[in-house]
Amino acid sequence: MKKVNTFLLALALFGVVLFPAQAKGKKDAGGGGAKPKVSSYIRTWPLGLGAESDKGGHWTADMVHGEYLTDIIIAFALIDQSDFSTIYIKDMVDQESEFTPGVIVPGFTDLWRQTAALKEEFPNLKINLSVGGYKAEFTHTAEDPDTRAKFIANVCEWLQNFGLDGVDIDWEYPVGPDWGVEIETQPADRDNYILLLSELRAALDKLGKVTGKRYGLSVAVPASPWFCDKNRAQDAAKIVDVFKLMAYDYYGGWSKTTGHHANLRTADGDPEWGGWSTAQAVQAFLEAGVPPNKIVLGVGFYGHAWEGVSEGARHGLFQGYERVSPLDGLGWDKIKLLLEADSGYTRYWDDEAKAPYLYNGDTFISYTDAEAIGYITEYAKRLKLGGVFVWEYAHDINGELLMVLSKEMQ
Repeated sequence: MKKVNTFLLALALFGVVLFPAQAKGKKDAGGGGAKPKVSSYIRTWPLGLGAESDKGGHWTADMVHGEYLTDIIIAFALIDQSDFSTIYIKDMVDQESEFTPGVIVPGFTDLWRQTAALKEEFPNLKINLSVGGYKAEFTHTAEDPDTRAKFIANVCEWLQNFGLDGVDIDWEYPVGPDWGVEIETQPADRDNYILLLSELRAALDKLGKVTGKRYGLSVAVPASPWFCDKNRAQDAAKIVDVFKLMAYDYYGGWSKTTGHHANLRTADGDPEWGGWSTAQAVQAFLEAGVPPNKIVLGVGFYGHAWEGVSEGARHGLFQGYERVSPLDGLGWDKIKLLLEADSGYTRYWDDEAKAPYLYNGDTFISYTDAEAIGYITEYAKRLKLGGVFVWEYAHDINGELLMVLSKEMQ
């Protein structure tokens, strides 16, 4: 009870009023027709952080609070690099742990049974498939007309076979920033990106005439101005339904200092590129010609953590560090425990950035909580954006922050 009461107290202190949860299984639950969108990616790999995932437990339909969501996006299907056109989900089969050599992690063999159960419980909930993810290769798929056609046909086959409602293309990135990316790319990807999306949209419309439904098409894009400079954002916006701005990971283990990883506003004194922020990115996409109703803001339900951080003038903010903490990537279910009085951590609030952080004299943790969500959703509604999405559901498996996010977007 102590943990639950602490969470409720924190919400009250942040000025968030809880609302009663709808009964799961109620046929008008789920928000399929609701505006704006409240979506969430959901993982195909096991639950847990790091080696915890070796246990192999996956999500089940009864864990998902569909009453708070309009869309679920299954992440990820990958493209087979032997033919550049066949998609597959690697986590559906047993495989060796990436954390503990020799340990075999069971595959998510009943993924489609769970999605079917979720759809039965929440008929209005849209269930989509995301293809790609960080470091996913698309360049050879997109460059050849025949390969594009085979890839698109395979995607449509998956949508029809598994009763899905749409596809999300997470190509990171067609043309990347000046400092480069960790996948193979070429300048022609700027145009091939548009060809791939355009032909995919046409195929989805053709499939819809057969099945009687309209299939959604979204893209995941970085919340960074460089994407609009390097890629044809306005042309893509004429094709897709939604741009999912990945409004998180502004700071992490790759950064020279600690910092906010999902701040709404630019913080005073932010040394990184003159200051990253969600509002900065949104303005760049709007100026590039992307309609506001096609922009959906990402909300990270996890944190980034650094160790060996000195106090500095702002309790560890924008300070150098010795190493990335083992807590890096921890979800809200673990972050909320650090808000308890005996945790040794103190919560701080950067009112300029509209972002919280934790510090215990050595470890600095940047994360998102109910107070930050209030500012994010107010911003999204004021600009009449298309909604919000979560990365990712397992970081808040009990739906605590999701409930707040859903209420604030009403």
